[in-house]
Amino acid sequence: MAWLATDKNGAEYIYSHKPIKGKKEWNNDTKTLGSFCSSISLPHGSIAKLIGRELTWSDEPYELK
Repeated sequence: MAWLATDKNGAEYIYSHKPIKGKKEWNNDTKTLGSFCSSISLPHGSIAKLIGRELTWSDEPYELK
């Protein structure tokens, strides 16, 4: 499934696999998945429209099912 996450600066992304939290942003798990995983930047407010609430940096990634 796809995963949603918000970076520390408020940027919203959708990931093909569960991302790993870095110091300021979420990252793809390239050690485990290699270059197979990817992410796409989303317009601000997209996550709230998809799941009915906003995600913040302190939230864990949200899995779309």
